[in-house]
Amino acid sequence: MSINKRALRPHHCPDLIRMGNKFDGGYIIPQSHIKNSQVLLSLGINDDWRFDKEFQALNPDCRVVGVDYTVGLGFIVRKTLQNSIKSLLNTLLFRHDKRQKYWIRLLNCVFFYSFFRGKNCHLQRRVSKNSGQLDISLDELVREYCGAQDDTIFLKMDIEGAEYQVIDDLCKHANRINVVAAEFHHLDTKTTQFNDFITAMSDYFHVVHIHGNNYGKYVDSIDFPETVEITFINKTLMSDPAPSQHSYPVEGLDFPNNPKKPDYNIVFE
Repeated sequence: MSINKRALRPHHCPDLIRMGNKFDGGYIIPQSHIKNSQVLLSLGINDDWRFDKEFQALNPDCRVVGVDYTVGLGFIVRKTLQNSIKSLLNTLLFRHDKRQKYWIRLLNCVFFYSFFRGKNCHLQRRVSKNSGQLDISLDELVREYCGAQDDTIFLKMDIEGAEYQVIDDLCKHANRINVVAAEFHHLDTKTTQFNDFITAMSDYFHVVHIHGNNYGKYVDSIDFPETVEITFINKTLMSDPAPSQHSYPVEGLDFPNNPKKPDYNIVFE
């Protein structure tokens, strides 16, 4: 089974910007659709919600709904201690870049509960196909936590392989979702699921950006990265877009997730 690369060739979008970290945790998104969103539904946050904060800074009226079952009080305390120690050690060793990295993560932990309160909320649930005591479906998230039916949603998703379970619900609510920025995992072992996801999405969304995550390996058997980040825009917001003329990665927008390794070139043939 091979990756359907032609379906991944992005369409031209003139106002793409980088949001979040310069390296891992950042996404390329259309600036014009940030202020169009009433809700940022952020699936998978770990200890890095810089994207969420920057998004709301540009759209203060937007609500942020963060969902991550791994993040709770114990997690926050543990990460606060770890990042404090790492920040101090790298300060003493004059490793300014690493010191800054862990200092930002420390601040994220310290201000977690002040950010996810009021109109914002954090759900310690696991995104899945169906809802249960721990699990929660995308359908339930949209219906119960994303406001009125005419509120538009910006969906950010990094849920470590569970993304393939939400495609039916995503398409079901496509009329409310203006942009999807998602990371896809295990393309070598879930090639069919990935191709099926992209095919289903193509009925409602255009691909406008793609980037290979170089923390994952480049898989020769599929001639493609194991993990990729893709941005989609709802077709109702883009009429008859032209194919992008960029080569990927895009200089000035894309940076390697792991700065110690070169980025992966994406070829669509």
